[in-house]
Amino acid sequence: MKKLLKIFIILVILGAIAYGVKTFFFSANAENAAGPLVSTKVVQTTISTTISATGTLEPVDQVEVGTQVSGDIAKINVDFNSKVKKGQVIAELDKSKLKATLTQAEIAFRSAETDYKYKESTYNRVKKLSESNSASAVELETAEYNMNSAKLSVERSQNEVNQARLNLSYATIKSPIDGVVLKRAVEVGQTVAASMSTPTLFVIAKDLSQMKVMAAVDEADIGQVKQGQRVTFTVDAFQNDTFNGIVQEVRLNPTTTSNVVTYTVVITAENPEQKLLPGMTATCTIVTQEITDAIAIPVKALKFTPADGTPMAEPPKGMRPPHGESGDSTFAKGDFPKGDFKKGDFPAPPAGMGPPPGSFPKSFKKRPDGKKPSGNLVWVNIDGKAAPRPVKTGISDGVNIQILKGLSVGDSVVVSQETVTATKEKSAASSPFMPSPPGKKKK
Repeated sequence: MKKLLKIFIILVILGAIAYGVKTFFFSANAENAAGPLVSTKVVQTTISTTISATGTLEPVDQVEVGTQVSGDIAKINVDFNSKVKKGQVIAELDKSKLKATLTQAEIAFRSAETDYKYKESTYNRVKKLSESNSASAVELETAEYNMNSAKLSVERSQNEVNQARLNLSYATIKSPIDGVVLKRAVEVGQTVAASMSTPTLFVIAKDLSQMKVMAAVDEADIGQVKQGQRVTFTVDAFQNDTFNGIVQEVRLNPTTTSNVVTYTVVITAENPEQKLLPGMTATCTIVTQEITDAIAIPVKALKFTPADGTPMAEPPKGMRPPHGESGDSTFAKGDFPKGDFKKGDFPAPPAGMGPPPGSFPKSFKKRPDGKKPSGNLVWVNIDGKAAPRPVKTGISDGVNIQILKGLSVGDSVVVSQETVTATKEKSAASSPFMPSPPGKKKK
């Protein structure tokens, strides 16, 4: 029994040593080994570039209603959220003092009229006497002066009457527009004093079915914002709803807060259901560029580099996509930057489609001068083998990038590559001869 136990222990030790040696050599070579290519298809999609901003919702038209005369509030006919029409009486001041002032002005006017009539008749008498040499020229001039002075007094009194009547009309406060009362700042009995500035009694919004967002855009992004661009935004009150707007105006006046410079962008938005309320904070996404049906690939495809030992493929003739809507893989002179690949990076490929089949040359990863190639290059998966393809790119949204030239819809582009370790682990996990993980029942 002890002999069998010793033999078993020796076998276990030898197995552990063999496994360790195998693991060591496998790990040493795994870095230079190449696993299967992970690819994705070239598709047509919408690519857009955006910038973000926050702002406050306001009515498109908003009017502050005040008073030009002082007095006590005698009557208020509206309240918060009341709908009003243009010319509707919304409040009245106490008119007793203003009426008394008007009465005094009318009395002064009538007195001035009486005085003017008397002095006019005196002037006419003196003028007749002067024609018969019964009155001197001095008396005539004096009578004429008194008459003209009385006439001016009449005109001044008339203006005072008009002003008193106007002030009395100001005591009746009317709505200047059709809209909704957003704010009422006074109560009945409150005294308002009109001095250098007009006191605000009400704030009326013209139409809440049209709103605007006063968005603050950072100075680094303001150069991309133009009038007419499409905007989407959300508010905290309706987090599942997305609202649409249009850039109406980019204001040139900057605002500096804590050394951060921003510019105000006015965004108009429809509000037919009147969900959007004044004062809400809007989180905006301004679409600065948008291309529909763009030929696109994932951005990570441009960053992919095959591992050493990856099998290379030479595409057969006719692999280039045709000209037209599906793309164009042919390049004119100057499309792809010169000097990206120096002589010796890889053998001259036929028809510009990449190196012949074989091991991937190490010299391609880094040029002899120590620099990486600067051109846009992707790798196409052809029957499990990689083929380099130069491409001309357009805009990117951070996830996908537009391809202007070099690929067609349906091409298989490599985005990553599995390692030999991962591949063998998958194979081992699926092998019926390997022991199952603890807790897993064998079928």
